[in-house]
Amino acid sequence: MIPTVNVLYIRGVVTALARFAPLLVEHTGWRYRLVANGCTPDEVALLQHIAATSDRLTVHDLHAPEVLPHGTALCRLADTFTGEPFFAFMDSDIAVTGDITATLGPALETHEAVFTGTPIWALPHDLILTDAHTEVCGPHHYSGDGLLLGNSYMAIYHRAAFDAVARHCEATVDKYTRAGLDGLDPGFRAFLTEHHLVRKDYTPPKILTLGFAYTGRPTTAIDCPDLHHIGGFSLATYQQQVTDGTTRATPAAAAEILGFTDARDHMDRKLAVCQRVTRSFAAIDATGQPCREITLPGQVEHRVRLLEELYATHAPVVARPLNKVQQP
Repeated sequence: MIPTVNVLYIRGVVTALARFAPLLVEHTGWRYRLVANGCTPDEVALLQHIAATSDRLTVHDLHAPEVLPHGTALCRLADTFTGEPFFAFMDSDIAVTGDITATLGPALETHEAVFTGTPIWALPHDLILTDAHTEVCGPHHYSGDGLLLGNSYMAIYHRAAFDAVARHCEATVDKYTRAGLDGLDPGFRAFLTEHHLVRKDYTPPKILTLGFAYTGRPTTAIDCPDLHHIGGFSLATYQQQVTDGTTRATPAAAAEILGFTDARDHMDRKLAVCQRVTRSFAAIDATGQPCREITLPGQVEHRVRLLEELYATHAPVVARPLNKVQQP
């Protein structure tokens, strides 16, 4: 049994990020479902064109008139594809340069959920949730006492375990607020309190993943050297759409997607990477050369340059089909 991984694309990122999709089937033997979340018809057509290049790529359109919050999109996928042996998903701003499944596959033999995809800007201390944090956000992989929180960067759950934990804990893969904890199983709520994990907000899939710890199911997080995650490209794109007024999102939807308020020390590093990458990708599109006005530290600079090279060399994946789609 091999997973089918849902790769989520929001409106405005497909032309940039879908060029990385062929790398997934080039380097691994898994299947990938390219998921359109609020994408335009041209973007869906481009995903379909790319998927036609491999029998291990498919497309699923959520048919959302506007971008759905990430947790809502994950819940829809979980409710739609119930018969698969795994429930798996990953961000679309990930590029792979080797067989990541050589690491992830063996881990799935001994664990019921496996996580990877730490962003290139993250430092080790970003991964630990401390008492100072009121929000349990993306890079928080572990609680202060070592419980695995999981992440939405790339996650693979054994479906039977996913469903059993969801039932036992009365939890979903969605985002949670403190008020939302009232709907959880009372024993699970007590577990969260005992471990000092009652906070203001939780990104997906933190609450559900903590249910694996509560029910004693083994989970793990692994770094794959051949996985390169920008970490925030889609969110930065959505933020710009809200700022420019080019999205029809309701204030409530925009607040749910953008509404984390903790002053997190990783944000400057995350923003610097996203600004460098978005400017550089735009420069490659316009001139064929990257923009390197922003220089990043050491290994981060090396990995961004690798992403720039991949972006440039895989331009034909998206440029010609998109031109064809746009013809009257």
